[in-house]
Amino acid sequence: MNLFAKLFHDLDEMTKTNAKLDRLVEYFKEAPPEDAIWVVWFLSGNRIKGTIKTGEIRNFVAERADLPLWLVEECHHQVGDLAETAALLVRGESDRMPQGLNFTVQTFIHAMRGMDSTGRRESMNRAWDSMRSVDLLPFHKLLTGGFRMGVSKGNLYKALARVGKVEPAVISQRLAGEWTPSSLGLSEILNPESEDSGWCRPFPFCLAPPLQEKVESLGNCSDWQVEWKWDGIRAQLIKASGRGILWSRGDESVGDAFPEILDCIKLLPDDICLDGEILAWGSEGLRSFSRLQKRLGRKDPGPSILKRDPVRFLAYDLLRCNGKDCRDMSLEYRREKLEAVVNSLPDGFPLDISPLVNGGNWKELESLREESRARGVEGFMLKRKDSAYRGGRVKGSWFKWKVDPFLADMVVVSAQLGHGKRSNLFTDYSLAVWNESGELVTVAKAYSGLTDKEIEKVDRFVRKNVTGKFGPVRGVRPELVFEIAFEGVQASGRHKSGVALRFPRIHRWRSDKKPKDADTLEMIRGFAGIGEVREKNGTKMDQDGNLLLF
Repeated sequence: MNLFAKLFHDLDEMTKTNAKLDRLVEYFKEAPPEDAIWVVWFLSGNRIKGTIKTGEIRNFVAERADLPLWLVEECHHQVGDLAETAALLVRGESDRMPQGLNFTVQTFIHAMRGMDSTGRRESMNRAWDSMRSVDLLPFHKLLTGGFRMGVSKGNLYKALARVGKVEPAVISQRLAGEWTPSSLGLSEILNPESEDSGWCRPFPFCLAPPLQEKVESLGNCSDWQVEWKWDGIRAQLIKASGRGILWSRGDESVGDAFPEILDCIKLLPDDICLDGEILAWGSEGLRSFSRLQKRLGRKDPGPSILKRDPVRFLAYDLLRCNGKDCRDMSLEYRREKLEAVVNSLPDGFPLDISPLVNGGNWKELESLREESRARGVEGFMLKRKDSAYRGGRVKGSWFKWKVDPFLADMVVVSAQLGHGKRSNLFTDYSLAVWNESGELVTVAKAYSGLTDKEIEKVDRFVRKNVTGKFGPVRGVRPELVFEIAFEGVQASGRHKSGVALRFPRIHRWRSDKKPKDADTLEMIRGFAGIGEVREKNGTKMDQDGNLLLF
């Protein structure tokens, strides 16, 4: 753990990207390969799950530190992070010879998954006996699944590329898909002479930043391909050697949840990769994202689910076809080949092509964009016709031209401590609006949008105006009003308010408004057109058949 713990603490203190890259390069050159591959795996976004319950950790820490459990829990509430709390309360042995990261993971973390509570207690005590104080925080972070080092995947690829003297795109390709430290070695990732044949792996997704300047600044409208920005799940549909996968941008294979899309593989040419969007799609066309959510996480959905909540894959790019990597070709070329592939498919399969939006000029397109919400989309995607497909967020070739978000004034009714560097500040807020009975009902939670000074000011208010404690949550006297931005509203039977907001965030602090000036639940419902409610067997439902509780 010596090199790993030092890397962890060094990166935590660094703020400049180049300094972090230099530190990573130094680590990968110095660390044993069996330890370094775990760091690559963790920084790729992977976590060790199901090792131990958080309640057990608190119990074991209380026993080790000879403290009552209630005091450990109160410390956790104050610190805000269980891994940090455990590291502060459990003392390490400063003169111990540190073990390697691979040894620690295999001996003390992986091994716990097959143990009973007594075995896990003994394993935890052996781990603590073998560690120094500086090892405890990174160890507990790994144990609780809350491991973060402030390094993006893109910077991980750059660091490894510098060590292996290969292109970052090659590193990205080699790390794509599902892999484990036992199935992929560091030498395979860094080998500059390796022949990459794993084309069944997904490609790094090309991401679009939001358009922040006037659309006219992009030049001639005819140089850009315009499509609707769909509200679904970004994914790649891949076929190689007769087999297929459906891979989400969240680095998950989701084919089990959408078998009808995976079934389209048999109709596609071999060695092909389509980039597109999974959408809820019924006989009437596009459906809301809430209908798509009903399919997420399901494996082998039955015939009734497939019939009730059908989906469709809309392809909008071709990354590989017939064994040829097309990403360096122009978008115009890729679109032509994509149309040829999709148009050759028979009717009746849930695979189609994302249609183009034709507008003579930017003014006409701006007018068409106003139809987005009525169509159930989020605006436009703008893509240069001569652009190549590049992994990551590359500004200049793709842009999201979204419609303005919905805005509503809401009252803070509870707060919770944040995480990481903000674990001692109340930064996560529950927000409410007025219902028909004159009561405040929670409709959203938000934690981003305030400046550091504003967060500190809110934190002081929360601490002086606590009305109740509910675990880590603190009820707050309803006085603060925030303007909340969000992308949409959908009916929800899981919330007392009957609604759920999409991507809520704080737009600004309305210090000029009183709680009585906050908006109403009726107005929030109106954004989604779910004001009309029907009854079925005495139960209130919206027009899509979702249960409503208001």
